[in-house]
Amino acid sequence: MKVNGEEMGRIEDAELLATLKVDGLSAVLDAGQLMQIGIDLQIHGLCLFDPVIRIFIRRAGTEQHLVGSDTHQCGWFFPWLPRGSYRFTFGWPVTLPSGEYELCVAWGTVEEVRKPDLTWQFHITGDAVSQSPYVGTWTLDQETRSRIDALSWQEGMTNWFHRHFCHAAVVIADSFLARSPLLHGRILDVGAGEGITDLGLFMRYRPQELVAMDIVDYLKDLPRVARDNDLPLESLPDGFTFVQGSCANIPYADASFDVVISWGSVEHIAGGYRRTLDEIWRVLKPGGLFFVNPGLYYSAYGSHLGEFSDEPHLHLKISEEQLRELVMNTPPRIMDRAGFDVSNTDYWRFYKELNRIRVADFEIEMKEYGYHIVRAAIRVNNMVEYSPELQSHSILDLAVEDAFFTLQKPQAPDA
Repeated sequence: MKVNGEEMGRIEDAELLATLKVDGLSAVLDAGQLMQIGIDLQIHGLCLFDPVIRIFIRRAGTEQHLVGSDTHQCGWFFPWLPRGSYRFTFGWPVTLPSGEYELCVAWGTVEEVRKPDLTWQFHITGDAVSQSPYVGTWTLDQETRSRIDALSWQEGMTNWFHRHFCHAAVVIADSFLARSPLLHGRILDVGAGEGITDLGLFMRYRPQELVAMDIVDYLKDLPRVARDNDLPLESLPDGFTFVQGSCANIPYADASFDVVISWGSVEHIAGGYRRTLDEIWRVLKPGGLFFVNPGLYYSAYGSHLGEFSDEPHLHLKISEEQLRELVMNTPPRIMDRAGFDVSNTDYWRFYKELNRIRVADFEIEMKEYGYHIVRAAIRVNNMVEYSPELQSHSILDLAVEDAFFTLQKPQAPDA
């Protein structure tokens, strides 16, 4: 698998992703002396997700760790770091008794612990001092700190790119698909939009292929948007395929995909989404998973017009003529859409194309196809303030903000 023409290795192909260089090592240390070493993490791949540097000290020839420390212990949690060099310093007051020891240093990820990149033998002289052997401190050099502080994910969930590249991708794969092995197969995203979530999925979970499908080619701007957000992407990765066209006619054979994804897209399918759901059922393999998050029209901001007003359920309270006048004549408070431009006319067209989905009806539709619900969740408003215009609407429609379903297509009878 290649990105920007370079091989993307898995964690087991670690040398493709990153390497460590360590300096300041001493062959002999005195008890009470401050051991201070420099560690350069060189990231070779496009980026490294959830990186951690780990250090431990043990007696030579043994496996028991007497001292252990990692970069999480000082509160450093990096969602990802782009290609480049990062300088860390680790300091530890020598508190162990005299003898022969090994210092081991490794980079890894939050969940994957690798074998040491470096093992250094050293000798401690003198008597142990009465301090905890686990005390150690980490620091960043100023250049590294400045570079990390400038990364787009530092803005948190207010940053559009981070919200999709990191948060949405992990929510889909970890929470709703539970890291299914099927994520390493073939994935189809129906209504991929700008493709940021798909890029996050592809780079984190390394499927055989990910097909992003949409009627509009927003993905042509994805490399630029990624670069604007500190990810040095020059072109779409090998195995990441964009198909432009209507999702009502998916140009793949029956049972082509292990996983199908639709996050906030079925509500946008002009003319109704039934044909698209038929196509998803057709191309999904028996036993395959379908994650779907249908936009709910009757929710507080189900109009998708939150950039024009903060008032919940506004689209249910005023006439269509009034709503159109607001949209067409009001400068939108542009959310950070990672560099994708949306005009007032686009906003109104998006609104007019919305399918008026209710969660209860949608659940029934999914079961009618024959899907088994694997897991599901809803996000609700704790309180809905009713106005006269809302009296005809159910609290279930008004209060449910989001619904998420992981569905499984049953295996064929002879499977």
